[in-house]
Amino acid sequence: MRKIILFIVFVLFIIFLAYHFGFVDFLTDISGLRTYLESLGWWGYGIFILLSIIVAIFLLPGQFLAIVGGLAYGGLIGGLLTIIGASLGASISFVIGKYVAREYILQRFGNDPTFQKIEKGVRENGISFLIFTRLVPIFPFAIQSYAYAMTPMSVKKFSLISFLTMMPASFIYAFMASEIASRGVSITLLVELTIAGILLALFAYLPKKVSKKMSQLDSEYKKE
Repeated sequence: MRKIILFIVFVLFIIFLAYHFGFVDFLTDISGLRTYLESLGWWGYGIFILLSIIVAIFLLPGQFLAIVGGLAYGGLIGGLLTIIGASLGASISFVIGKYVAREYILQRFGNDPTFQKIEKGVRENGISFLIFTRLVPIFPFAIQSYAYAMTPMSVKKFSLISFLTMMPASFIYAFMASEIASRGVSITLLVELTIAGILLALFAYLPKKVSKKMSQLDSEYKKE
């Protein structure tokens, strides 16, 4: 109980500071954030990853970070930094939810429809549901990390799958921002984005097929 209270106080304090000192406005100011990161040189890489982690842990608005990464560092470097920061943030949030603030999260969000849907999805579909929700953002990414922490899923499994499944979108957003900044909106870019969207849709379809195949193999193994 003491750990839960300390954690709640700490989170509320950080969120208050973030809003009070304009950190949230800073995160949503694409132009200003890009200029700031570019001015830091190599240090900007570390700051960008740190910002991604903070955003994930404290559920702050960080939906523009991948775009900022693409604008500041290009599609490749920006996408790489985005996936590193996002996956680290997701893993740390998962660990916090599983081992530090589990009781608080259950009390605070146990009846939340998002939590209940995720819990039901994992129970009925296993890992394929995690893959699906990471590829298709039907639930906010940050909330997902804490919700999955309430399931029996291991840290290793969650971290690996989150890293792999968040990679396509991270690179697509960074690439899109970089291309628009350097070449503007063109027919070629629209075609590339359409292809990327189709690939993401296919990736989201694969987990169910893989899950069915794994279930079949498991049944055959048990029969043997």
